[in-house]
Amino acid sequence: MKSLQMLSLGLALAIAAATGTARAEQVPQGVLVYFGTAEFAGSSAGLTVGPYSNASECEAALDAAIDNAVNNQGYTIESIEPCMPHWNLHDGGLPELEAAPFTVAVLADSPGESLDVARLLMKEVALARRTYRAAEFESTLQAIAKAAITDPLRKKETR
Repeated sequence: MKSLQMLSLGLALAIAAATGTARAEQVPQGVLVYFGTAEFAGSSAGLTVGPYSNASECEAALDAAIDNAVNNQGYTIESIEPCMPHWNLHDGGLPELEAAPFTVAVLADSPGESLDVARLLMKEVALARRTYRAAEFESTLQAIAKAAITDPLRKKETR
């Protein structure tokens, strides 16, 4: 039965990806993109959302994906990696996801409780992003990266 549930979840996520939701945009190389993940208790199932060009779209997609996994598949969330920026350095492919330094354990006894806890944790992350103006910092980093790609430093002229 669990294999059928995992297959159903994988198929649902593949269909969602193929339908071209908010992540249908072409993400340029050399910019920050956002991914979020969730792992589920008692199974090898997990999910990843992204790439998104901003954290709020990623957070909404992660919330929708975990809601679907809990309410339609009966999964209990074991851990989440809130939406974090990753550099898109690969032409045409997904950025390599480095080790998740911000994976947060979701301690809960039931699927519904795990969804509530995961949402609370994601709200805290979103609040921290606003409080510390992370989006402004990341936007500045992207502007620097884009300038370096489109207008590389010129060698000094010799006199």
